[in-house]
Amino acid sequence: MKMAALIAIAGITLGMTTAQHDADLLFGRSSNRVEVVQPQPHPVRQMSSVLGRFILDVGMDFYFDYSTGLPDLQFCRVQQVWISPGLVGSKSGFGNVFCESGCRNFFDLPTGGTPHHHFIFAAQSPGVYVWDVRGVNAVARGGAALQDMPYAYRVYMVAGNPLRLFGAVSPASGYQGNLYDLRLTVQLRQGGNTLAQSTLPPNPTAIYPYMVGFNQPAGTYTVVAKLSKHLSRRVNNLNLTGAHTRNWEFAMLGDINGDDVIDDADLLQVLFAFGSNHFEADVNGDGVVDDADLLIILFNFGAVGEGAQ
Repeated sequence: MKMAALIAIAGITLGMTTAQHDADLLFGRSSNRVEVVQPQPHPVRQMSSVLGRFILDVGMDFYFDYSTGLPDLQFCRVQQVWISPGLVGSKSGFGNVFCESGCRNFFDLPTGGTPHHHFIFAAQSPGVYVWDVRGVNAVARGGAALQDMPYAYRVYMVAGNPLRLFGAVSPASGYQGNLYDLRLTVQLRQGGNTLAQSTLPPNPTAIYPYMVGFNQPAGTYTVVAKLSKHLSRRVNNLNLTGAHTRNWEFAMLGDINGDDVIDDADLLQVLFAFGSNHFEADVNGDGVVDDADLLIILFNFGAVGEGAQ
């Protein structure tokens, strides 16, 4: 069934209301930059099940000053930074606006003479889905150009009742880069087999820096987590029955090629990129590939991740 029919059955009307809701993303200003004023941080949202799909209404608007009744902004572009595979955000009259591939992945406020808009996000399978956005190219009410948001604002959407893990992500003490630029992969294993996995950028500004969901039955699993440029960590015999907090600390830095071993391949990648700002070869994330990166590789040479053992 088409998305328009699903929306109608769910009783959701898009673009027909100007009322702001508690969960709407309200774009305003903080000093000289654009900001999502509220909610901060965004709460975890539960998707509704409608005819075999999971859907969620996500609203956007300008933040209106309570004392003056005027909006903070004249204009703002809402730019997608990250979206989970399988999640699609659509709008009546516009089709699919936000998705992993093939969508324009931005929306301008105002459009059609109003900054107030709603989108329906849909997914086919139970799980935890992520949508990260930032405000860019904003103009304040008085006409001043504002700086872009320096971080990604995250919305977590939960479809069904998946097994969930959430918590903090700490890189090695020697890592100086932006945690959001890295990727965290979490796997569920049983009997040596990987049953499910989820990958996302850790987001320190979100309600939880990471949350992943797995459409698997409750039970005892081995959980392996791998952060880009770091060796993996593992927890054995974890009894999962719903939502669980699991904080990850990645102590070993230097796995550049992602094979969970620090060896000649990682050393060669650093040597070939020496003197550049190549992101993958920049072990410590300080913006340049230099002696410091070589020393990290050499100091940790031969180490193997817990998930590979």
